[in-house]
Amino acid sequence: MCNLSHSIESINVTDNEKFTHPIVLVKGVIVNRCEAGELKLQIDNCDWPASKDVRFINDKRGQFKVIFRLNNGVNRVSLVYCHHEMEINLFFEASENPYSVTPLYIICEGHDGRYQSDTEENDVENACRKISLGIELVQSLYAEKLSEKGWGRKTFTISSTCLPFHSLLLIEESKQMSDQQLWNYFAKEILQSDLFLSEKQKFIGFISSTYYEGISDNDFSYENIKRRTTGNAALGGGGLALFGTGCLYTWPSKLEDIVPAFLNTALVDRTLMMDDSNYRHTYGGCYATTIGSVCHEMGHIFDLGHTKDGIMGAGLDHINRVFTLITNTEDLPDRIVGRHAPTRKSMNSKLTQIKRPGEFLRKYQQQKESDVTFFADNCVITLQLHKWFNCGISTGDNNCDTRISFNFVTRHVTSVNSTLKLIELRDKEDGMLKIYWSFLDSDTECFQIPEEIQLEGLTLFVIDNFGNILKQDL
Repeated sequence: MCNLSHSIESINVTDNEKFTHPIVLVKGVIVNRCEAGELKLQIDNCDWPASKDVRFINDKRGQFKVIFRLNNGVNRVSLVYCHHEMEINLFFEASENPYSVTPLYIICEGHDGRYQSDTEENDVENACRKISLGIELVQSLYAEKLSEKGWGRKTFTISSTCLPFHSLLLIEESKQMSDQQLWNYFAKEILQSDLFLSEKQKFIGFISSTYYEGISDNDFSYENIKRRTTGNAALGGGGLALFGTGCLYTWPSKLEDIVPAFLNTALVDRTLMMDDSNYRHTYGGCYATTIGSVCHEMGHIFDLGHTKDGIMGAGLDHINRVFTLITNTEDLPDRIVGRHAPTRKSMNSKLTQIKRPGEFLRKYQQQKESDVTFFADNCVITLQLHKWFNCGISTGDNNCDTRISFNFVTRHVTSVNSTLKLIELRDKEDGMLKIYWSFLDSDTECFQIPEEIQLEGLTLFVIDNFGNILKQDL
């Protein structure tokens, strides 16, 4: 044992903090480290399997992130380094919000349920374990990102572990269908099934029969990979977010494997396995991009539109940086928001877009110092008011007089028995935010959209203090 005086400082959780989601990310700093020091985690005096990522910045200061699962009730969490121990009590109680999300593993008629993989461990049970863990990780990310914006750890409720859903759609027919056609079919089928009990349910489905036929012509562009793949949807809206399983082989099934999965630099054999990594070509890149896609599309079922930056924009590829201490800046291709496909550009074309000399350096430094993963401010406002993120508040469900309306002639947005909190105008074609107005610190019941704004081709989105929503094409 050394003679140094150590300390462990948590920077994102506090003693006696309450959680409604089981997977917790603790970020902190080890001050005055020693050569033999090792970070250990205990819960209620028992060693606990957890994902750990410890990076030492210099000889005396180190950053760490630990991901672990809480038990129901009070958890006495101890972080031990050398002879120093930091203890915090964290309380977990699952949310009882009736507005919930149910994950499904969709198996088409004639398919055995085994997803495409480079191992034999690809059966239905394994797939459901991976999906259940992945959705819990997304649940934790939403809570963390709202907390960073000052709204507390609000997040959505998961109704159950991932359930197999046997569709009547023939596997051969599904191979001929577009993303939108698959979404339309499965959304209707789920709504007509015994799983759908009320309007307070939303679903996230993963298609087991996604198939990548491989590439032999050395054209590994995203567009060509997409052409060679069937059943690999990434589409969210209404009550369903739908995904393929083309990269499920890169997802972990155990919590302690999350960080190693993100850090996995093994190259994908793109002649045999699907590579959806935004041109990183690694297992870890595929995991980061596809779990980021889940975050993005789930945002759509929570009524979020597109934004230029952030999770609902071009920033869905960096989820790995939330849960790890990766500090290298990844210069990834730009994304076409609304289609999510990365577009490769030459270095020269990128340089011609830099109009301010200091902008590139500012962005580079910002990426080094943060996880570059966030929800834009307007999205955060929607989430913290949304019924799927609020348990125990009056939502106006039983008040039939609570309503929001828009008058095309006077251009007034009006609420009755509630107050307006956010008004957005989005492009009708791709859902991209054009402009928004927020009223968090006022009791606004009526707002007139300025006359100089051309409304044709736009969609109006409004949310009130009860989480009631008006969405209307103009």
